[in-house]
Amino acid sequence: MANMTNVRVLVVDDESAVADGVRAYLEDEDMQVATVTSAEDACELVRSRADFHVCIMDMRLSGMDGNAAIRSLANYAPQMRFLIHTGSADYVLPDDLRALGVTPAELFFKPQNDLGVLAAAVRRAATSAQESIMPRGTFTHE
Repeated sequence: MANMTNVRVLVVDDESAVADGVRAYLEDEDMQVATVTSAEDACELVRSRADFHVCIMDMRLSGMDGNAAIRSLANYAPQMRFLIHTGSADYVLPDDLRALGVTPAELFFKPQNDLGVLAAAVRRAATSAQESIMPRGTFTHE
């Protein structure tokens, strides 16, 4: 089981109230959380610091959308797992994201009435991310 105090989460949401609420909840669950308001900022952050286990991605963002962001982030940090957090009730998971391992179980619709469900999904995803890098050793930058 992953050490949950070492879980590093990136929340990407252009609604700061949503991002701040998710961040506060996950921090109360002893996770380390960074928030950004655009996909471009997420890509820049992950390029410079690819040590996140999980990314919680909004889909409707100005500029690059969440689908394109996940594809880009998966290239920068292949060990990172993705949860989708969207207000688009008609959102359908595209095949290319399914190919990256995102399943309907990682899809959450806003408003998320019980953030405990989202936190549990973060824990599962972080465990998977940590297990995927163990054979290769620790992920570090020099």
